[in-house]
Amino acid sequence: MVQDLITIETGKINEYLYHIDVKAYGTPRMLSIFVGQFDNCSVLIDCGSSLDTKKLIRFLKKLKIDLSSFKYLITTHHHFDHNGGLWQLYEILKDYNPEVKILTNQKTKELLNNYEEHLARGKRTYGNLIGSMKPIEESAFQIVDPSINFNSEANKLDFIDSFTINGSEVKLGILKTPGHTPDHQCPIFVKDNLIDFIQLGESVGTIYHSSELITMPTSMPTYYNHEEYMPTLRNLKNLFPTKAGFGHFGVINGKENFRKILLEHEAFMKEFREAIIKFYSKKPETRYVLEQIMPMLISRTDLSIVDNPVFNGIALGIVYGMMMDLGYRNE
Repeated sequence: MVQDLITIETGKINEYLYHIDVKAYGTPRMLSIFVGQFDNCSVLIDCGSSLDTKKLIRFLKKLKIDLSSFKYLITTHHHFDHNGGLWQLYEILKDYNPEVKILTNQKTKELLNNYEEHLARGKRTYGNLIGSMKPIEESAFQIVDPSINFNSEANKLDFIDSFTINGSEVKLGILKTPGHTPDHQCPIFVKDNLIDFIQLGESVGTIYHSSELITMPTSMPTYYNHEEYMPTLRNLKNLFPTKAGFGHFGVINGKENFRKILLEHEAFMKEFREAIIKFYSKKPETRYVLEQIMPMLISRTDLSIVDNPVFNGIALGIVYGMMMDLGYRNE
């Protein structure tokens, strides 16, 4: 069954964790947000752009998650579509709980508050779909150093905090996973010495297919770094989570399926990079390279992408970002 492989619906995915589709860009299956609801608090992973904030609050109320219960707002990375609305959500939740903290690393904090160039680049590709960003006060943040310990034994990983659910302990860790961006991090939840869940963000590409374990690249400009991205994939191979969330989009269920998607993505990233090198050598024009690459990408999604400006923007971004990393283009 499809639902045994990939979860795309909004709802509870384990004893304490919710998956939410806020229909970013007004489209289903564009952005996954995760909320952990524990005995004494709640945590949120990514929040979308400022255009998604009101929808997210409605979802939280519908799921009967107390807005005063939030202890942490956790990021995967600074991009506007994942955390551009964090300033807005923080201001709302702070009224319910003044102690709520944005749990992130120093680099994400800096990039969230130095957003002008990032938004300008986004607007050139996505127009007004980017929303707005504003500075976030210093006191909002709890800064952590993401761990580089990818121990295959879950109980030997590094942890930042722990919670309880029905009396059982759930530990929270954050792993350093650069490549897509220099600030990228992956939150994990460990229960009963097993990784219950990892939010991969965009460290293992994206999934735009609801029934096949196939991925898209996340080589977006300007920060994509292939020499960091591929070692991140190798580090993640040491882990064996029961469930793995993707920023775009959904949840992969099962340790074997997690392993399959990692291997699939690693192989495809090599193929994608080699294809760009080949096409660029034939004709060093961005439009030409994009036209040649598009068939590779279209076959990897079951979304309706005909004349879809969002998908076309994504395709251009991942091609151009890889070309920048190869030295073919400047920012």
